Amino acid sequence: MTAVVRDDEGEVGVRRTKRARIMIRRVTAVVVPAVVLALSTAVLLTVSACGGQSATRAAVTPPPVATGPPVVARGLTANDARASLKSFERAFLAAAPGGRFYRLDTSGGYADFWKEAEMIETVEDYYGYTGNAVYKAEVVALTNGFTARYGTDWMKKYSFKTGHRYLGLRANDDVMWMIIASARAYEITGDVRYRAMAKTNFDRAWARAWSTDMGGGLWWRSAHDRPQKNATTNAPAVIAACELSKALGDKAYLTKAERLYAWIRGALFNARTGQVYDHLSWTTAPSVKVYPTPYTYNQGTFIGAADRLGQLTGAQSYARDARRALAYTRTHLTRRGILQSDGGLANQDTGGFKGIFARWAVRFTRDQHIVAFDPWFRRNAGAAWARRNARGLTGQDWTVPTGSGLLYSWDCSAAVAMLETLLPKGR
Repeated sequence: MTAVVRDDEGEVGVRRTKRARIMIRRVTAVVVPAVVLALSTAVLLTVSACGGQSATRAAVTPPPVATGPPVVARGLTANDARASLKSFERAFLAAAPGGRFYRLDTSGGYADFWKEAEMIETVEDYYGYTGNAVYKAEVVALTNGFTARYGTDWMKKYSFKTGHRYLGLRANDDVMWMIIASARAYEITGDVRYRAMAKTNFDRAWARAWSTDMGGGLWWRSAHDRPQKNATTNAPAVIAACELSKALGDKAYLTKAERLYAWIRGALFNARTGQVYDHLSWTTAPSVKVYPTPYTYNQGTFIGAADRLGQLTGAQSYARDARRALAYTRTHLTRRGILQSDGGLANQDTGGFKGIFARWAVRFTRDQHIVAFDPWFRRNAGAAWARRNARGLTGQDWTVPTGSGLLYSWDCSAAVAMLETLLPKGR
């Protein structure tokens, strides 16, 4: 497979490919007349990464395969979490018009839209754990840098080259990530501009994406443009709706969250095993196929969706779903207990997936006062920290040492998010 090097929305000098293609993987496929699922087998499948878009792999040498027991750092402390974030900021955080922005990699550039949103959340996590005013200011600088670059209407994409050419609609999953980051920025700062951005973009995304096709749910793009409904759009949308319900005091958003979660649970969740399926896609309407490949970030956002709804409604059924999804991840998406590298190659959408999982999984266990998973979280944090390089950066694979060459911010962000779980809240 040849590499396709493409810039982000026409940006000059950005070296990346969009979405990972995983080929020749045996999966279970389900063909659905309307919404009734009947199992069959598919041998050749293009699996969605963030939002389901597939692309060729980058021309990067795959990392070596680890052998023997995983290496884990001993005696981890909150100071290690602080050092991890500091190293990440030294390598990737830069001044930008309007505020600050994360670089694409250690040589420069700008991180992609949705990856930047998720890395803003990493700073919001740190503030949430520590209450450190320095990171409150950093949330402001990053959010302002984001809006200076992308504006406050995120429905469409435009080229950054001369002419600002229209590139098409932005995928709804990408929009949802920044809605969550903006709602959290409002919670941290009280700045109503961030709440307004989150509300406006959620309302627009919901209006264009919700349909009763496939029984409900939000389109990744539309019924006519790569027609699929996936976990990576719908589970973050539940979280976003919950955050808006809380921020606005508006139960209409809670109703949307409950409605959307019910659809996800029926269409994309195996309640017996805890597996979250990746997406549904039309073959020939109304026949639908389900692609069940699990990813850590889908497991994580489903856990986050269940946790947010449980916190707002008090219903214990959500916590039971979240715990099943968490247990499934620990059992099936690890290698010798260490979270898998979802994609395996540098600068793919999959690089930071484990960080998204860590964010919502740890928050759920703390909200529910569950301690049974703490040793496993610490083991993964220890594995990530033990594999850092001399600059204090850890790549996406926590089973092999991190090299000293070109590294990408998104790949390195997962270890930071995992190590932040060592921070006791309020300290």
